[in-house]
Amino acid sequence: MVDHGGVIRRHELTDQEWELLAPLIRRAATGRPRVDDRRIVNGMVYKIRTGISWRDLSDRYGSWQTVCTRVPKGLSRVLTSMRSM
Repeated sequence: MVDHGGVIRRHELTDQEWELLAPLIRRAATGRPRVDDRRIVNGMVYKIRTGISWRDLSDRYGSWQTVCTRVPKGLSRVLTSMRSM
């Protein structure tokens, strides 16, 4: 199991789930360095599974604003890709 700076929690992706999902996330060719994609996706998963508000998202997943703004761009693309599998 990969060390992510802590214990993998109940609402987070396992290493096997991340290995399947990671190739579906596009990388920007230019611009600012991105926050760790796995951290952001885990924040999305946590939000969806628990139903908390964005502002209550733990700092463990980075800024709630970053997670929130990446949902439409990232999650919709991933879900579209998964439907075609």
